[in-house]
Amino acid sequence: MNKWEMCKVTGIILAGGKSTRMGTNKAFLAYGNKSFIEIQIDILRHIFREIIISANDFSLYEHLQLPIVPDVMPGKGPLGGICAGLIHSKYSYAFVIACDMPFINKEVIVYMKELVKGDNYDVIVPHTVRGPEPLHAFYSKNCIQTMQRCLEEEDLRMSDFLQKVNVRHVNEEELIKSGKDIKSFINLNTYREYEDYRSECN
Repeated sequence: MNKWEMCKVTGIILAGGKSTRMGTNKAFLAYGNKSFIEIQIDILRHIFREIIISANDFSLYEHLQLPIVPDVMPGKGPLGGICAGLIHSKYSYAFVIACDMPFINKEVIVYMKELVKGDNYDVIVPHTVRGPEPLHAFYSKNCIQTMQRCLEEEDLRMSDFLQKVNVRHVNEEELIKSGKDIKSFINLNTYREYEDYRSECN
């Protein structure tokens, strides 16, 4: 991958959630011989020059030796984390992924990244049978003002935000037709889900 392709987009890992249903910090759950967040970092490093961790507890992530960005307005959920990450990003676009998605797939991300080059969209988001996947998506810095307004108005639902900006939906059929593995959109919220998928790995 050439220098131009690597430097145009920042990778942002959202790690500020409370992991209430899981009962432990999802970022550090093991899958194979690595934690979720280590798996993500290893893949993102091959795609993006800059990687940021969006989190409020710096001490948990310092050992990863990556920039850590706190929420501008704490307690506002993923929208607050994405907004903070975009503000601190060097580049005009950022790929955002939640830390509870260990099946991250380089080919899927690169396929979506190609759509950024047209520079016509504020958000490029996969759309599966479950609906939009906003925590595995590309965001433009053009989103910052709209995000800040949503945060100030306590309008925190990602689905509401997506209705306010110019979105390119990448549907499931498009990804499957291109030979991409849509398993990458699976996020693990409960320990039972984690145990089920971990047993597949072993």
